[in-house]
Amino acid sequence: MSLDSLSSTSSTRSDAGSAPTDPVEILDRISTESSKWVDLNGRQLPPEWSMPDLVRAVIADDRIYNEGFLTFWYYDMMLQGQDAWLCEEILTFLDLINYVF
Repeated sequence: MSLDSLSSTSSTRSDAGSAPTDPVEILDRISTESSKWVDLNGRQLPPEWSMPDLVRAVIADDRIYNEGFLTFWYYDMMLQGQDAWLCEEILTFLDLINYVF
């Protein structure tokens, strides 16, 4: 493993390790990270949607405030990046609503 790879992995783990505890802040960070991956993959949100709205739609709004639920998805997103389940589901959802096949 190269030094750059170790440094990047360490930085990602540090980001994941500093997860906020407030559900609103966690949702904000997940939304920011999701926006980054949506942009990097050349996708766009419909103008009437916000990223927090899309995250809520994908992970089911009623489960968002269960203790630990958002924290789990935050860690997954920070450690797996675009390979995280939530990121993959967001990209798939955007493809479906934009008729990309």
